[in-house]
Formats: sequence, structure tokens, C-alpha cells
Amino acid sequence: MDHSVKLTREQLLNTLYGTSYNMDGSVVKDTETIRNYTIEVIDKKVHLKTFNIPVQILVENEWCDIENVVSDEDLSLIYSTFQEVHLDSEIILDTDDPTGISVRSRERVRDLSNLISEAGIDLPREFTWVDGASETSGVIILPQDDYEKVFIATDPDKDGIPSIVFIESQIEEEQERPYYVKENGKTYIYVNHFSGGGGSQDSPYLVENEEDLNNVRNNLSAYYTQTQDIIMTSYQTGSGWNPISNFSGFFDGRGFEIKDLYIKRTQNNIGLFGEQKNGTIRRVRLTNVSITGNGSYVAALVGLKSNGEISDCAVLSGEIRNEGVSASRTGGIVGEQGSGTIKRNYNHAAVYSDGSFCGGIIGKNSAGSISSCYSTGKVIDTTLAKNASYHGGFCGSNSGSIPAEENFYNIDAQNKVAKGEGTPLSEVDMKKVSSYPYNFRDRWHMGDYHINKGYPENRSFIKYKKGKGTPNDPYLIYNLFDLEQVRHFADAHFRMENDIIFDYPKTGNGWTPIGSGDFEANSSKWWGTQFSGSFDGNGKAIGNLYIRRRAESHVGLFKSINPGGILKNLTLIDVDVELGYWGGLLAGALGSGSSSSFSRIENCHVRKFNDFIYKTFPGSGKYGCGGLVGIMGGYSEIENCSFNAPVQQQNGFYGGIVGGVLSNTKIKKCSVEGIFDQVSGTMGGIVGVIDYRNANQLFEDIVVHADMSNCSTAHGSFGNAYAGNWYSADYRMISKTTWKRIIVQAKGASRALGNFVVESTYYSTATNSLFPEWVIDNCFYNRDLTGTSSSHYAFSPKFTPELNHESTLVAYDLIDVWGLDEKYLNGSPYLKKHRPSKLPILGFRNEIGLYYTDEAGNILRYLEYGTLVAGSTSEAYPVWLQNNADFPVKDMKVWVDPPTVKPGITVQLSLSNNPFVPVDEIPFSGTIPIGDARQFYIRFLSEVTVTEGGTFDMKAKASPA
Repeated sequence: MDHSVKLTREQLLNTLYGTSYNMDGSVVKDTETIRNYTIEVIDKKVHLKTFNIPVQILVENEWCDIENVVSDEDLSLIYSTFQEVHLDSEIILDTDDPTGISVRSRERVRDLSNLISEAGIDLPREFTWVDGASETSGVIILPQDDYEKVFIATDPDKDGIPSIVFIESQIEEEQERPYYVKENGKTYIYVNHFSGGGGSQDSPYLVENEEDLNNVRNNLSAYYTQTQDIIMTSYQTGSGWNPISNFSGFFDGRGFEIKDLYIKRTQNNIGLFGEQKNGTIRRVRLTNVSITGNGSYVAALVGLKSNGEISDCAVLSGEIRNEGVSASRTGGIVGEQGSGTIKRNYNHAAVYSDGSFCGGIIGKNSAGSISSCYSTGKVIDTTLAKNASYHGGFCGSNSGSIPAEENFYNIDAQNKVAKGEGTPLSEVDMKKVSSYPYNFRDRWHMGDYHINKGYPENRSFIKYKKGKGTPNDPYLIYNLFDLEQVRHFADAHFRMENDIIFDYPKTGNGWTPIGSGDFEANSSKWWGTQFSGSFDGNGKAIGNLYIRRRAESHVGLFKSINPGGILKNLTLIDVDVELGYWGGLLAGALGSGSSSSFSRIENCHVRKFNDFIYKTFPGSGKYGCGGLVGIMGGYSEIENCSFNAPVQQQNGFYGGIVGGVLSNTKIKKCSVEGIFDQVSGTMGGIVGVIDYRNANQLFEDIVVHADMSNCSTAHGSFGNAYAGNWYSADYRMISKTTWKRIIVQAKGASRALGNFVVESTYYSTATNSLFPEWVIDNCFYNRDLTGTSSSHYAFSPKFTPELNHESTLVAYDLIDVWGLDEKYLNGSPYLKKHRPSKLPILGFRNEIGLYYTDEAGNILRYLEYGTLVAGSTSEAYPVWLQNNADFPVKDMKVWVDPPTVKPGITVQLSLSNNPFVPVDEIPFSGTIPIGDARQFYIRFLSEVTVTEGGTFDMKAKASPA
């Protein structure tokens, strides 16, 4: 472009709208529009120079010096807004390809400032974080040579948190990096790679075959994800597999198998991994192992575990042998642990050794902890005298922590001799749920002999019976167990085939949100396991969701939905939920994305049928909760959704749809109803808190019918909009929020819009004078319900007859989107897709008010019985027959029409389940009032095997009372 021409204010603002940030502080791919650094290739090396203030801006796909294209008047705004302190250095990378490389300051690296302070660095100075160069060596040049301490940050761990490492000056010519040199008034830090970017948790290396697995040894600190079963056919001769040593990265087997691991070596440190220095190994399944050694530290998975974590792994079959003069420290999972944790692992393989320290799980636990593990495999002393020292069914020797109450071994496999750590159980007792204190809802499963031979199975290993988890062949969800399994396959695709009604006892924390990492309260691990697949409710519903998690953040049915993830076609009915900050019934968060990859919720609804309890506790500060979602990250979308239920706001902010929204978010075609109560805080009919820094948000075709009479501080659309205390008041100019076709019918709302807050100052004047970038287009509120008549931020006040008349809604789509009907909602405008269907006069429904047919007899849902085997009797399911007439009825009865039942199937009815007394027809005595229902039970007797569903006609009749 012509650099002699400066950008106008409008052009500048449109350019700045684009930048979005991930939750870890990095820039979302392809959205960066302003830089505090320059980047160029000199002598086949990438040179980065960083600055405290922005120096380049993207104009017409070209990076330009900011002073050349931005006017002097606007420069101060840009400098004050995008300043990043202590970002002053030069970086030379050993590559000539700058693709994907970017820079950020320490303030935009998760937890880094706190970690620096905790490391004893009271007045930190220059620091630069490089994204996109995790495999690239280079040098960082700092501007001074008087630094008392020189440090770097390590790669983020599995929780996304780096560590601070102090480095030494160079003392040898061939010294291994990292190290630093001070010369010519500057400090040069030499590193072998940079901390951000590829090879991290966000973009792990994919392990698909033996070659990929073998290549793990080439980058021992990186992140790896196994994508399918691997058969080790190339390593079945000679010494077999060469163990991976010095591993300190992150390896996720994802429940896929590694089959036929063969090792035959006379050395120390034998296993799939010879030595684990640090990091995490999880969800690895080894089948048919054949390990033979004559040395120290021999096991199937890890020979020597110096530190780190091993979780959710299993050795399913095979044997481990360590015999000879050097044999020592032999285990099914690990040879010896020096530190760290081992949890939720099991072993079925036999372990043989004539050396000391031998156990079914581990040979020797020098330190560290082992929890929730068990072993069924034999542990055999192969000495002639049977006098090898420190042999045990679970562990040979322990100097760390192995609580007996949660670690077990099969005493029958040890010739009924109890030795070593752990609790001995008989084989019979090892197949009883009552023997274990494990979490059988989220982590483990028992009860089916076909799964893990009746022993506890790690739930991350249990695959779905139907579907492949792909977009075209999703995993099918039939019951609550299937729903719970979603959290173990967070990047897959799912479709519900049946309504699901929770039967959890109403104690403890209740439901664990999908995407909750280690399923621990306030676990920082949650963000690494956000849901990134698709979940299609398929028009089905989830009923009676129970959650008690006030002290946690980002809680809901889902904890978070990542960019690319979608939740659709689902209804939540009758919840009993209490949430902390950024909580929402459907999802705690919609993760920040980009214009090409974003998180989305569509056609999802929350409503009351019988009992509905929803209390929010976001606390003080700018935190909120929402009816559907806690907080919407950049570019996320909610469309064609509704909330129709009561809520009690205890404090903080609350929004009928979402608690808070960030930049570039969209909410369209949504409706809000229900009785809203408020103990304290600020409420908005649509959103609680708007972050209008670089906003560019859209609210379109939304109606709010909520009753806010019991709220002291409630606004029809949003609660507060913040620029933040640390920003210049002029930053409000960068916001561009659009409101189109919004109708506020909120009884008791004090205003249509809430407060604008800049530099801790609250504004409640018209947007056209304070926030000219806001667009308010054909938005109205009911002055009869609010009791006020002023025009709030260009929301026009209308009397009820005006608002309910077509002439007011000339800009509204009254054919496909909006409707007016004097028989519905007292004639006020509504969204057509959110109007309930007409009910049968006598209708069959389930426990949460969902009907099996509509008024015309069209099938809406099925009773799901699963596969029926010839000669079997199904479980009895409850069904309700409801009177939806506008008058009471009597002489109501129900029966099955026999000719419509398939041959070989008998349908039985009963008024009770225990005992089930089959009858051909059930009469209901007395008068059934309007809207009342009567319950009965249905079951099937099958003379043939049934694998596919069918239909039959159930009939009912009654007389006016």
C-alpha cells in the first residue's frame, strides 16, 4: 500500500479487531494483526527483534512499520494499549523458515510471572517467549550484561505450566546447551530449543506405527499421542525392541494397544521405556509382552522411573523374566520408582525373577507414591531354594507411599502366600466392586465379565459398542454409562440415541463435567482435555442433572468446548445444580478460536418440567455464570438456543444465556424465560459481563421474557460492560458491538441495557455519545413491564399493544424466525422454533415430560430396550399417560393393540414394577385433573432374538369428568 497515506480511525479499528488469543496467552493462528517485534531472514537464519511497544501492523496482508501508517494522534492509543513490558531482546534462530513463529511477553505466558516470583526473582527484567520454535536451536541476546541471575522457562508440562530453570555460564568449549555468555556489554543465552509452539500439548506428534514409536527417542521432551493399535512385528528377533531411555516428555497411548512387545537383552533399564526421567506416560496398553533380561530395572512399561507420572496404564498379558547374576528390581509395570507418582494401573502378566526386589506392579518403590493399582499376575521366585529376597504380589520393597487400602494383588496367584505391600485378595474378591474404594463412576468399571475378565477396568480403555467416533460414524450414546464415557474420548464425535435420566444419589459433587482433566476439584489439568469433537443430542434430552461445585470454575455438563468442537440438538430438563464462577448448565466455557476454527452451541435448550434448582455463586469481581454457558471465548457462537427455567443468583454476574463474552462472539436466535431471583450481584437478561475491549460482538434476534421482579439490579440485555481498570478510557473506541432485533419483555428489569465501566467509572448515558461504535438496530423493550419510559441506549420503549403489533416489527422476519399469536405468551413476539409443539390430548410421556408421539401420532422417541435374546424378559420401563385436555377426565385406561405387535414378541403392562403384575388393560380410577398423569410399566417377552427396534400401537381413552 501507499505508506504516505495514514490509516483512518475506522480502518485502524477494523484492523485491530482481528487479533485473538488462546487461553494460554498465545495468539490464535492467522489472527495476529499487530506485533511488538520484527522478523526477517538474514544469512539463512531467522532474526527476531522485540520491543516494549508495537512496531508493526498488518495492512492489506503486508506487515508495515506502525509509524508509517498510523497517525500521530492514534499512535499514543496504540502504544498504551498494546505495550508489553520487559520485552526487549534479539533472537537468532537456526532456521530460515519463519512460518508459525511469534513472540509474547512473560505476562502472556500462563502462571509465568508467579513462577518467576516464587523462584526468588524479585525484580525480573527482560524476558521473551517464542512460540513455534520448539525444535529450533538459537541464541537470545539480552541488552545488558549485569543480570544477577540468568534463567529460562522449560516446555509447559501437561497442565500447560512451565518451570523456571537457572542456567550457568559457559565453562567448556563444547558445553551442552543451555548456557549463557556475557560479552560486549550484552548477555547471550544459547538454547537447544524454544519453549512454545509445535510438539506441545496443543500439537503433539502422532504415533501411528512402529516407526513413529521408535522415533520417540529422537525428541525425549516432546508430546506424543498414539492414534491406533500398533503391532511390533519388526522387533521379534535378536534383542528385539530397544528401550527408550531418558524420556521426560508426555506420551498418551489413548487406550490403544501396543501388541507383542519383545525384548531380550542383558542390560539395565529394560521396558518399553528404559528410563523415565520426568514427564507423564498415560493410557498405554501392552498386550502379550515377552520381556527377558539379566540386569537391574526390568519391567514391561518402564524399567527405571526416576520421576514423573505413570497413570491409567495396563499390561494385559504375557510375561516378564529377569534372571541371572545381575537380575534385580523387576516389576509388571515398573522396575523401580525413585520419585513421582504411579496411579490407576494394573497388571495381568506373570513376573519371574531369581533376583531381589520383584513385584506384580513394581519391584522396588524407593520413594514416591503408588495409588489405585492392582495386580493379578503371578510373581514367581525362580531360585531353586525359593529364597530370593523382597518378592511380593504387588511390590517387592517399599520406602515410599503405597496405601494398603487402595492397592491390591491376587493372593491365589501367589499360592495363597501374602508377601510385601498392598492388600491380598482372593480371585473371587478381586471381582467384587465392594473390594475397592475406586471411583467407579468416572475412572473405573466393573460388572461385566466380558470386560477385563471381570476385574476393574480403566474406563479410558472401554470403547463404544456402536460407532467409530468419526464425523460420519459417531459413537452412539444409549445410556448414562455411554454419556460418562465421552470424557475419555474428548476429540471424538458422538450422537445420542436415547433420552438419559440421571440416577445419581444427590450427595457429594455429583456429575463430573466432560473435559475435567484428572476429575479433581479446581484441577488445572482441565484445559488440556477440553472437548474438541462433536456432540449431537439428536433431539434427545438429559434429565435430572445434579452438580454441587461452588468452589470450582468453568463447570457444566461440559467444562469447556474447544475451537472446532460443537454441541447441538440437546435439551437439559430439571437440573439440581450449584455452580461457581464462569459456570453454565451446558458448558463452563466455549474456548477462544479464530474465524476458521471456533467453538459453537446450536439448537440446545434448558427448561423446567417438574423440579428445577439452579443457584450461581461466581463471587466478587468481574465473574459470572450463565443459563447455558459460563464464558464465551473469542469467535465462539451460540445460535437457536433457549433458557426457560428459574434461577437464583447469589452474587457476581448472571446472564440468561451466558455469564460473560469476549471478542468476536455471536449470539443469535435465542430466547430467555423463567423466574429470576437475586440475592446480590448484577444480572443481564442475555449476558452478565461484556468485555468490550476489541469487542466486535453480535447479538441478533433475541427475546427476553424473564421475570426479574425479585431482582434489585437486573437489566434486560446485559449487566455490565468492561474496558478494564488498566486501559485508557479511549479504548472504548475500539469496541464495535451490534444489537439487532432484540426484544426485552423482562418484568422488573431496571433498564434495557446495563452499565459501561471504563477506568472504574460507571456510565449509563446513551451509546451514541459515549460509545459511537455500538450499533443498536430495531431493539425494543416493554415499558409496561419495566415501569420506565426513557430510551435506554437506543432501545426504544413500547407499550404492550405496540410491541405486540406487526407494525412495530417491520424489520423482523415474521415468516421464518419471529411469530405473533394472541394465544401464546399473551400475544407478545416469540421465536417460532422455540414454541412448544402441540401435545396429544391423552399423551404417553417419560419421566421428564417428553412425549413418544406428537398430536398427530408421529413418533418422537422410542423406549430403548437394547438387544433382546430369545427366551428373555426385558427390564420394565415406566411410562406416564397424561391428560392434556382443557378439562378433567375420568374412566381413563390404556392397552396394547395386539395386531401391531411383531410375531414372537409379547408386550406386558403393569401398574407396579415390584411386583410386576402383567395385565392386558390398565384402567385408572377417579378423576384425572388437567395436566395430571398416571404412571404404569411396560416390558417385553421375546421368543426370538431382537437386535433392531420395532413399533407397536398403544392406545388410551377417557371421558370428560
